[in-house]
Amino acid sequence: MFSFTDRERNGTIVLLVLILLVSVFIFLQSVFISLPKEDFSKFDAFIASLEVKENSDSIFDEDKKMENYPSPFPSVAEQAGTHSVYHTKELFNFNPNGLSEDDWVRLGLSPAQARCVKKYEASGGKFQTKSDVKKLFVISAERYAELEPFIVLPDQLPQGDSLKKYADNKFQKPKKPAVIELNTADSSDLVSVNGIGPAFAKRILDYRERLGGFHSIDQLTEVFGIDAEKFGAIKNSVKADSSYIRKINVNTAGISDFKKLPYISPGVAAALVNYRKSHGNYKSVGEIRGCVLVTADLYRKISPYLTV
Repeated sequence: MFSFTDRERNGTIVLLVLILLVSVFIFLQSVFISLPKEDFSKFDAFIASLEVKENSDSIFDEDKKMENYPSPFPSVAEQAGTHSVYHTKELFNFNPNGLSEDDWVRLGLSPAQARCVKKYEASGGKFQTKSDVKKLFVISAERYAELEPFIVLPDQLPQGDSLKKYADNKFQKPKKPAVIELNTADSSDLVSVNGIGPAFAKRILDYRERLGGFHSIDQLTEVFGIDAEKFGAIKNSVKADSSYIRKINVNTAGISDFKKLPYISPGVAAALVNYRKSHGNYKSVGEIRGCVLVTADLYRKISPYLTV
């Protein structure tokens, strides 16, 4: 049997008492003393930011890699040909023989495609039927389907005796189109003029309504889009009969009536009415020049539209 000496027994008892005291101290500390908790939120946020940066860097690297490879899909500019800015397509009746590059571009071709068509003509190419346009490699099947209703050419060449007549007339100088009167023309009349498409026809009719009629064909240059070159191409095909003009009576018109004329600003309209109130009715249209706001240039523009 084991036995302890008095010294060993006392040592064991002291050791057990110390263990018991330490255990009690630890227990009491956990109950009565709350140790501060460490805040790891900043550390977690830092770790998360590193992960985000790593992901964004990888995406950026992928984007840079993709820059070195051309897109398999054409851009808007490429779809329009060599245009840097996509242009608005405008369809109108046309004869492809001798059609200008600008008009081909208006029909939806790019400048490069239009030049190819003109090179084809310069090399002796002719368009005798509508389907001849389809043979051009720069005209896709979809483009031809859009243009075909507007091509002023026969669907096919005549046969037999008619073919001889066609050949006899082929090289005759085409008849000069009838001159279109601007104040009585409708949209179809205007579109029949080479160089005027549906969009320009609408602009001309809208401006005619605002003016009350054209007294001179030179006023076409005031229509948006008709520059000197365009005007030069159509001026011999139009005329303006000033007898159709809708006139304004200077002695009965109010400010709102005067303002309807595009040339007269609200200030000039008020000045014309006030001058009439101060000096009495105008005896002639020329008397409006007494109003200080009516310059010589303005009088030249508005006098055809005024009456007493």
